[in-house]
Amino acid sequence: MKKYLLVIFLPLLLNSCKNNSEAEKPEKEITAKSFEKMNQLKWLLGTWTNESGEEFSQESWSKENDSMFTAFSFTQVANTTVFAETMALEQKADSLLLTVAAANQNDEKPITFKMISSENGQFIFENKNHDFPKRIIYTNPVKDSLHAWIEGTVNGEAKKVDFYFSRKN
Repeated sequence: MKKYLLVIFLPLLLNSCKNNSEAEKPEKEITAKSFEKMNQLKWLLGTWTNESGEEFSQESWSKENDSMFTAFSFTQVANTTVFAETMALEQKADSLLLTVAAANQNDEKPITFKMISSENGQFIFENKNHDFPKRIIYTNPVKDSLHAWIEGTVNGEAKKVDFYFSRKN
């Protein structure tokens, strides 16, 4: 009887002792792979500024957790804030979503744009149902430089607005 129990339980015991490579992977490695799309945009984290004459713009990105970055952006002209918005960049499953809430726009409701491409260092977010912009694009053309733009149509004509920032130390 003992021999039969040994024959039955030995394979089970050996099977349970086998290396399970997925279970033994460090948690950081699993998390990094899970949020690979977010990790491609880690360069955004920090504070970015642009100053031109009396106009000053700033965009500050923070990491909330592995799946979400948040930002606050504003523009001042002659020390008066003329534009302000909050943003959330979030990975949900395989989708990367950029949600923007601009003061005094869209009835104060946030608008979500979905990343449709991340080729050639351009991260393109799109919402075809929004009036303007339909697309928001972020690039990091050179170290410590951020070029973003919004595009779409206004009154039937194509429109593009560029934003250039440098990393604030």
